[in-house]
Amino acid sequence: MVRALLHLARRLHRGIRPAAADVPEGGAVSEKPAEPQRTEAVAFDPFADDEEPGTEAVAFDPFADDGDDAEGWDSDGETDYSAMGEMAGLLKDLDKLRRGGNREDTSQRSRQQALDTFRERRGTRRATRVVADGMVELPWVEPTEPEEALIDPEPAVVRKGIAPPVLQPGDVVAGQYEIMGVIAHGGMGWIYLAQDHYVAGRVVVLKGLHSTDNPDEAAAAAAEREFLADITHPGIVQIFNFIDDPRVPGGFTVMEYVGGPSLRAWRNASKSGVLEPDIAIAYMLEVLPALDYLHSRGVVYNDLKPDNIIVTEDQVKLIDMGAVSGIGAFGFIYGTKGFQAPEVAAKGPSIASDVYTVGRTLASLVVDLPQTDGVYELRIPSPIEEPLFRQYTSLYRLLARCCDDDPARRFTSLAELEAQLLGVLREVLAVRDGRTFPAQHSLFSPQRTTFGTKHLVFRTDQLIDGIARSVDISPQEVVAALPSPLIDRADVGAAMLQGSSYAEPRETLETLRQAMSTPQYEHSVEIPFGVVRTMLDLGLTSQARTWLRSMTDRFGANWRYSWYAGVVETLLGDFAAAKQSFAEVLDLLPGEAAPKLALAAVSELILQDGGYQESELLDDELAPAAAGLAQQLRDVPNTVFEHMAAAGITDETWSMTVTSAEGLRFHATRLYALVWLTNPTTVSSAFGLARMLMCEREVELAIKALDKVPNSSRHYRMAQLTAILCLVVGEPSEAQIRLAARRLEQIPSTEPRFLQIKVSVIEAGLTYLRSHSGASAAPLFEYPFTVRGLRRGLALTLRAQARVAPYPKHRYALVDMANKVRPATWF
Repeated sequence: MVRALLHLARRLHRGIRPAAADVPEGGAVSEKPAEPQRTEAVAFDPFADDEEPGTEAVAFDPFADDGDDAEGWDSDGETDYSAMGEMAGLLKDLDKLRRGGNREDTSQRSRQQALDTFRERRGTRRATRVVADGMVELPWVEPTEPEEALIDPEPAVVRKGIAPPVLQPGDVVAGQYEIMGVIAHGGMGWIYLAQDHYVAGRVVVLKGLHSTDNPDEAAAAAAEREFLADITHPGIVQIFNFIDDPRVPGGFTVMEYVGGPSLRAWRNASKSGVLEPDIAIAYMLEVLPALDYLHSRGVVYNDLKPDNIIVTEDQVKLIDMGAVSGIGAFGFIYGTKGFQAPEVAAKGPSIASDVYTVGRTLASLVVDLPQTDGVYELRIPSPIEEPLFRQYTSLYRLLARCCDDDPARRFTSLAELEAQLLGVLREVLAVRDGRTFPAQHSLFSPQRTTFGTKHLVFRTDQLIDGIARSVDISPQEVVAALPSPLIDRADVGAAMLQGSSYAEPRETLETLRQAMSTPQYEHSVEIPFGVVRTMLDLGLTSQARTWLRSMTDRFGANWRYSWYAGVVETLLGDFAAAKQSFAEVLDLLPGEAAPKLALAAVSELILQDGGYQESELLDDELAPAAAGLAQQLRDVPNTVFEHMAAAGITDETWSMTVTSAEGLRFHATRLYALVWLTNPTTVSSAFGLARMLMCEREVELAIKALDKVPNSSRHYRMAQLTAILCLVVGEPSEAQIRLAARRLEQIPSTEPRFLQIKVSVIEAGLTYLRSHSGASAAPLFEYPFTVRGLRRGLALTLRAQARVAPYPKHRYALVDMANKVRPATWF
């Protein structure tokens, strides 16, 4: 009976009238059990007056699932609270809720509580964000409250002489937006903050549109609205509405309010007044997708600058879309002096002009750009003027290309710029922090083999066979080791070239020549350069140069043309021309390691030809700074580089056009170091850096460079043997000789060149003792550190070497040599 009553009460509570059969005459509820229900198929009748309602919102009923226990209910159906103690008040409220009282207030209160929680947690700190292929961690930025963004317009009115705001706090625009105040003054007048009374009281920004006083202005305003209305990108501020107001010509754009500092404010708030290069580059990489989206829609942003990039929480957004225009448009083209490309006024906006603003924006974030009358000068400080650009020369080259006066020499797309920015970022982190990352976006293959890694050690092989060897590098081994340009997969001939890599070179050459004569491949860029590669594989170097010259008009501006020209010129021994060609590649691709390695090698080849292998050319502080192992170039005073420029050692922009021996040594050292620090797998650069440092008598730094070769590398043992020989060449000190001996003792005696390296160390000790007195009594290897003791050790080592000599004639020569130096012959 109790269960039936509760069931009936719940149905009444839910608004369902009981059927006549449910309530017996007299009001008593029948105790007859209900018939079991079966699952049946029924016809769907959307207009049927079902007894049971469909899916609907219902109020929370804590007693809906009560069991049979009716304790606490009185005879009138009311709860008896007399026996419930101090919980009576709470249960009374629950009883009212059960009977439907106060439902609306409770629901409204819960919704309000959820909204309050949602708003309170708007600025809840979340995790920092890793960007740029995992290379940079961007900090969480606390969003600013709208009221904090408001400014007092009076100082700007007085200082700049501009008109005061037309709208005042409390004014209502379009019957919807209540003005809160102003947040800035821009090219279209005052920018207002307002509260939208139609959409949950959200805060919006009102920014002026183009005026419509004449037909041209009206057309520009209409085009502007068309652009802005259809822009949807997460990195671009959202446009909500366009409204007219008689007080403001042209009306307003109603935009999303992005609470957070601009990059300009973020930069100014830093201790140094500028951002660290890796943080600035990461922010620009976050901005590029939004700009690329605009370019894909046929429009350009026109007004990129730090003020228009807002950082809030873990987002980076472009604001102020008032300058957006069609590519090549004329008329109302807005921009900011110091950031806008110089050709916009004459040629109209373009992708190249947006690239220019990217370069100017990035430069303004990392250095203090020179100003005149408060406006940035349209130039980038040279490495001679700016220490930061001496440390990160690739960053300087990237900015120089972005901001080239000739639009045709800038990056052709933001995708191309992005790839080079990532390469520059890798170099910045390697130079500053010693952190290395894989080159995921490189246009070149890894180094194919090595050059210059065995020469110093192989020179000691003369002890085995009597054949003299040179330590000079050759053009052929350099070219064989250099990375190769990767095939552009978007090129129409990419599939053919990838398939032909397994064919014989002559067969490939014929296939490519036939393909070039067909309409299908006439626009391919890769196939003509594939012909050059195949000719070089066949040893047809002169023919490859002729072929390249025939392609000058068509591909002369392509970086592949300059690369292959440099390769051909290197093989033909025209090192000066090769240097110019590789320098052009570096200007176009500042984030790539391949042209740096090529330029360092060609500079070394020129020094070899000039006989400067053993010459010390640089000031004492320049070589260590160029190597970046003990100090940085930014720590060297500007006066040193001003003197270098005046003496012709380098030029103002640090281009690779200098031909002086000092300039060649400086740039070779610097470029070898950059490649090695950025990519430790490029072992040739480690050995090249060591050679340059040895020429400058920087033995300890040369050893440090070689010690960075990881023990997992197959060149590790060769690096260790080379380091030992570096310690004993020239006029070593006793400490260097003993260090060489200790290093050799750590190498297994089963090393094939162990004995010949040991001979070199003992010989260096003997030479030292002949001209110095007062040496330590500690033994060298197992021999006393005396002339007699080292002569005996040298004789024994030569005899041991004779036993493994491959030729009998040379074996006898080694025994004769041992007899000449043994103590019995001299004492």
